Amino acid sequence: KLGDQDLQPNTTTFTAVINAYAKSSEKGSASKAEQLLAEMEQRSKKEIHLKPNTVTYNTVINALAKSNEFDGPGRTEAILRNMMERYRSGEGDVKPNTISF
Repeated sequence: KLGDQDLQPNTTTFTAVINAYAKSSEKGSASKAEQLLAEMEQRSKKEIHLKPNTVTYNTVINALAKSNEFDGPGRTEAILRNMMERYRSGEGDVKPNTISF
């Protein structure tokens, strides 16, 4: 039997992968970080253990800031606005902090 069927990815494991993309100098790594965030947002509607938190959002913001991509600043602002909107709607675990800005 390979692996443990009870082990599942969670917010921490997804955020760790996003952080690896944030630290990567590989072209497109910021986009991959954004894609993982989008996957987490979608899947967490049914799988609460995948709900992104402040650290997750900040890590994607960091990936975009380091990406030097032309549209990086606009994409960063969109993520920050999404984060603030989620917090205002009652999601306390996505409260923007000084790192977010």
